[in-house]
Amino acid sequence: MIGVAWWLSWPKTSLPESRKVAVAAQVMSLKPVVERPPVGEEIVQGYASAKTTVQQDLTLVSRVLENFALLVKGDDPLPLGANEEIAAALRGRNRMQMRFVAETSPIFNAKGQIVDRWGVPLYFHAISRDRLEIRSAGPDQVMWTADDVQRESDGTFLSAEELQAPSLLEESLLHRKGGRK
Repeated sequence: MIGVAWWLSWPKTSLPESRKVAVAAQVMSLKPVVERPPVGEEIVQGYASAKTTVQQDLTLVSRVLENFALLVKGDDPLPLGANEEIAAALRGRNRMQMRFVAETSPIFNAKGQIVDRWGVPLYFHAISRDRLEIRSAGPDQVMWTADDVQRESDGTFLSAEELQAPSLLEESLLHRKGGRK
């Protein structure tokens, strides 16, 4: 209590007027801190809009993943697991705890999955630690049908016929039938 009274009674020194103006100018020049959107938001701008195609959407997702891998350094920056694990890494659950895409981004559904323009979770197939195939269920919203769209790791897209290639069993049966004629 005595210390507070002593401090209050201490004569206050005043800054010279020119210094007050300089300090005031410096304070006024400080800009308010503006939170910037996550880096990946710019990349996915326009995702699933009427102006884009499903192929363009898959390319945007691929670019987000490529840029994420560049910024989050290390041996395996991107989890090679399920859709939910990749989505969680983009939303900040990664080694650097960097939020790369906003929770409200159109690439996510309410369950935290990365979805196509029809709201169906995308299917990711890891070719290697830095190469992914990305597949959309297509307009019928059913995965593994003829209207699916798949972006290969080299940026090309498979046609419906290529996506519906017969299994090895089917090819074997067709070959056997052809050999018996």
